[in-house]
Amino acid sequence: MLISMIVSLAILATLITLTIPNLRQYKPNLILSGFSQDLVSDLRYAQQLTITEQIQHLLFFDSSNNNYQILKFDGATSTLRTVSLPTELHYQSIAGFTYDLVKFNSYGGVSENGSITLINDNNNTKTITVKPSGYILLEQ
Repeated sequence: MLISMIVSLAILATLITLTIPNLRQYKPNLILSGFSQDLVSDLRYAQQLTITEQIQHLLFFDSSNNNYQILKFDGATSTLRTVSLPTELHYQSIAGFTYDLVKFNSYGGVSENGSITLINDNNNTKTITVKPSGYILLEQ
């Protein structure tokens, strides 16, 4: 009985030892997927605020500080929220937006279409595209 329990614990310890490095390999990909979905949610949040309040909201992507800000523009600009990218993620590119700003109009559309591409430490990427109509797409 004691020997079978020791053998079972040894097998369990071996399995745990083998799986932990593999789980660490997938962590950056999970962070990339989760954060890109959060970014899409924040883009849609700013879009909805613009429509409901009829006051322009925008997202500013600051690649030098590795973060983005949700801003409200009603004559003066105020910051609603600043979100830092996890240390495993970086902006690969921010294309199509003047001054790295996504500006929503009162109908939910954007002044310019473009895309934001995030990259992780494993060189995997996720691209978020914003169409002129305001449609926000997370490309897989």
